[in-house]
Amino acid sequence: MLFHGIGRVRSGSEDLDMWYWYDRFEAWLAVALLGGTSLTLLVSSTARAIGQPFAGGAELAQLLFIWTAVLGADITLRHGGQVRIDALTVRLPLPLQRLTSGLCLVLMLGFLALLVWHGLPLALSNWQRPMGVAGLSYGYITLALPVGAALMIVSLMRRILAKGIVPSLIADEAIVEEAS
Repeated sequence: MLFHGIGRVRSGSEDLDMWYWYDRFEAWLAVALLGGTSLTLLVSSTARAIGQPFAGGAELAQLLFIWTAVLGADITLRHGGQVRIDALTVRLPLPLQRLTSGLCLVLMLGFLALLVWHGLPLALSNWQRPMGVAGLSYGYITLALPVGAALMIVSLMRRILAKGIVPSLIADEAIVEEAS
C-alpha cells in the first residue's frame, strides 16, 4: 500500500523516529516519480500531437517508471505485501512454520543480495551507454535494480527484527483483519 502512513499524525517520540521519516520520504518520492512519469507522457504525447515531438520523452518516462516500480516494490515488501501461498504452512505446527518461514526469508535475502552483488557492476558497466535520444545514461536504469534490492534487504530486516520470523511474512492488513 503506497500511501500507508503518509498522512497519519504521529505524536511524541515517534516524530523523531528515523524510520518514520525514511518511510515518508520514500513514499513521497515514489508518488513524485509516478507523477513525473505521467506528466512526461502527457507532455510528450501532447507535443507529438501538435507536431513538435518531445525528443526523449519516452526514455525519460521509462526511467521514472522503473524507479517508481522499484520504490513501490520496497514499500510493498515493508508492509508484508509480497506474494505468499500459505495454504500448507499455516497447517503446520509453529516450530515447522518458523523453519519454513526462516528458510523463505533466507532465500529472499540471498536472492536480493545476489541482485545487489551482480547489479552494481552491471550498472557501472552501462554508465557510458546512452539511452536513446534523451542522452541520459543507461546506467540510471540498470542502477534501479541493485538499489531497489538493497532497499528491500533493509525493509525485510526491519520486518524480521520488529515482528519476528513468522509474522514478518504476513501482510500488515492481514494482521489487522485477524485482530478485529
